[in-house]
Amino acid sequence: MENKQYAYQVMFLLDNEEVRAQGFNATRDWVRTTLEKHGADVKVLRLWAEQALAYPIAGRKRATYLMGWIMAGQETVSATKREMYLLGPVFRILFLREDEIPEDELGIGIEDADIDVPEEIEEEYIEEYITGSDKKKDAEKDAEKDSGEDSEEDSGKSKKKEEAEGSASEKTPEPAVAASNEKE
Repeated sequence: MENKQYAYQVMFLLDNEEVRAQGFNATRDWVRTTLEKHGADVKVLRLWAEQALAYPIAGRKRATYLMGWIMAGQETVSATKREMYLLGPVFRILFLREDEIPEDELGIGIEDADIDVPEEIEEEYIEEYITGSDKKKDAEKDAEKDSGEDSEEDSGKSKKKEEAEGSASEKTPEPAVAASNEKE
């Protein structure tokens, strides 16, 4: 069976701990070697970003993104994914088959990068994005409730809510009572 070559744009998410320990260039070289071992012709590999993930993946909240362009067959893609998920610093891979590699990307080639991966970064905004809540604002509201410093506006809303709940329960009989009234 003929292994037809296709152009692929590839995005690798690299574990920041590995990048910190080995350095970006060594990690990129491991990715390149693995691709070439399975028969891919690596045209471009470059740092795309080091940033927070949209949601935690296996406890990781940040990753180093490595973008590349390769020429490879479908079997090469499968074998590469299999090996990279089992070994090494790559924890997510996306292969997109394209018609051709853009000329401006070919001009970049295999790019060295000097990157400092931060040890710890405030990640509260990720939690806010995922859950839709802001922990600081929630904590402030809880502190106000505990101290009993409800504003007049808040206590007015509470009274209206209690009145509405009370009047609603008076108007609507409970299902069991309504059923017993119908039998009589």
